[in-house]
Amino acid sequence: MIKIPLLTSTTLMGLALGACGMNGNDRVQAPDFLVGEIVRVQYDDLLTGGLGIEGLQSPTPPAFKDAGRPTPTELRTYAIYTNYRALSDVTTAGGFGRLYGPGHDNIAGVEYLSFMKLDADHQNVTLMVQIPNSFDANNPCLITGPSSGSRGIYGAIGTVGEWALNKGCAITYTDKGTGTGFHYLTQGKVFDLQGQLIDAVTAGERSSFTLALTPELKSYNEKYPHRVAVQHAHSGLNDEKNWGQYVLSSIKFAFYVMNRELAGGDVKFTPENTLVIGSSISQGGHSSLLAAEQDRQGLIDAVVVAEPNIPLPRNREFAIQMGEAAPITNHSMNIYDYSSLLNLYQPCAVLSDKALKAPFGAGANPAAKQLLNAHCGLLYARGLLTAETIEGQIEQSVTKIRDMGILDETLILGPVNVAINLWATITVNYANAYGRFSVTDNLCGLSYAALDATGQARAQTEAEMAVTFSLSGGVAPVAGLAFAPTELKLPIDYAICLRDLMTGTTDQARRVQRGIEQTFHTADLQGKPTIIVHGQSDGLVHVNHSSRAYLGLNHLVEGENSRLHYYEISNAHHFDAFNALPGFNSRFVPLHHYLMTALDLMYDHMTTGANLPDSQLVWTTPRKIDQNGKLEDLSEKHLPGILQTPERARIKIEQGIVKIPVK
Repeated sequence: MIKIPLLTSTTLMGLALGACGMNGNDRVQAPDFLVGEIVRVQYDDLLTGGLGIEGLQSPTPPAFKDAGRPTPTELRTYAIYTNYRALSDVTTAGGFGRLYGPGHDNIAGVEYLSFMKLDADHQNVTLMVQIPNSFDANNPCLITGPSSGSRGIYGAIGTVGEWALNKGCAITYTDKGTGTGFHYLTQGKVFDLQGQLIDAVTAGERSSFTLALTPELKSYNEKYPHRVAVQHAHSGLNDEKNWGQYVLSSIKFAFYVMNRELAGGDVKFTPENTLVIGSSISQGGHSSLLAAEQDRQGLIDAVVVAEPNIPLPRNREFAIQMGEAAPITNHSMNIYDYSSLLNLYQPCAVLSDKALKAPFGAGANPAAKQLLNAHCGLLYARGLLTAETIEGQIEQSVTKIRDMGILDETLILGPVNVAINLWATITVNYANAYGRFSVTDNLCGLSYAALDATGQARAQTEAEMAVTFSLSGGVAPVAGLAFAPTELKLPIDYAICLRDLMTGTTDQARRVQRGIEQTFHTADLQGKPTIIVHGQSDGLVHVNHSSRAYLGLNHLVEGENSRLHYYEISNAHHFDAFNALPGFNSRFVPLHHYLMTALDLMYDHMTTGANLPDSQLVWTTPRKIDQNGKLEDLSEKHLPGILQTPERARIKIEQGIVKIPVK
């Protein structure tokens, strides 16, 4: 491992060159936004951390020699293991190692890490660049990989990182200012650039996230010991509005690194001679789309994203129609808006007959069913449902979800969303972030902490904290952390409070609503060729409120100049990792396969001029169970290609209506 001191440039000349840390003497200089040291490490395996296909498939995670003091290499390998398995079905039967996944040979290369800040008032954001030894300097390509969700710097390695490194492209990542930015307030511990636990008092710029020890924080710590501040929730910045700028900064960092590493510091690689594709999934896809909209320096040539969450202004100038159903204008709901509603109504809706039989359904679990019945009754008691019978309450809850513009294709995923407490996780985190609330605000009476057997906040051990970088998805509950109530309420009352922040007129509600508005996209891609891939059954980022709506708004904004192509995949949802489980494996196909296909299509389009297929719905075929109860392996017959001439599968925009075909 080599740590490189920064030599920052005070004058950067030109737009594209200056933006990438290059000067008029054709020598690269580090961009001014970098903070602290740059860490450079040569690895024999950039993609799997030395684990290979078998190691990623193993149910036993990598071990630390000293649980309390893992090395950076150990933390990195475990983080890759966690993130790969969190986002992909790693079973051989599901296609891993056959239809997608890392190859059987290691991909050696170099990895650079650094912190950045937009300005002195902002927080540290992690950047990382990987350059494989297979990189072709004569045909250079660079892919962006901002992390999905709130994940750390290795959050996109098993998705777009897999394609880039297998292709021989460099890839530049950012954690978007989320990741493992945890501050253990009582113990005074935070994390450094490589995920090691360090003391908050002396951390300084070496910390990914540290709150200032103010008298208010000291008093809070005494009253509510063992609480944890989470960077995404508690930075006080509403940093989502900056995610596009972090992607653009990651590209500038990559050009600096590429020229330093491969050209001896001379300017050889520039945005003019290097193919740059903005990519990633989920919130990472949202970030790369935002970067493309904000790109004023010609850094991004094309965009390929999957299942992006896309915050959009409500717009009734266009509608969305499936088949011959009535067109809807109730689209473009923000993820916080529908999540706070689903947090209330999905725990009752999952008692419908179809959902009871779904994976994680409560049909065979009387205790869970009793709790859900009680939730329905509380919705009635709080005046949120009018039906007096449990059957009527279930029906009304399902209707409320349908009225949100959420497809029936996603209802089967309701039980697993409830089981993993998905909607509470999202709403608590994003309400704090959008409203720029401090950890000391205990928004809606909730904080984060590890809990003891009695449900009280407790201190975590050194070993528990030390592994957080490797285990964390960046948003609590995770890595031993849970919701720690600061006010005793029923769960439904926390949910009502979080919903009121979306609909209310209090100061706190207005703060959240203003924060949401600051994250809106323009849908102006400035004519960049773009592919969006989305699963029709996505139960987290719903198509009517994200990709379909973005297609409609982009058509209004760019019209005939638009080069956006949208591929919607039937029988695909948000969490491919669930496809390894019974009940999922016979219903769903991996969306990841189609992201890889879309990247291939775009690469060929940009390098050979091959035409991009028109927008279309791809009708996939789920795997079948034979008469002996054996599920067939996933194969190409289940995964039809994206057609150059889709004919009746074509997605069209006619007379202000986004038209989605049905089979």
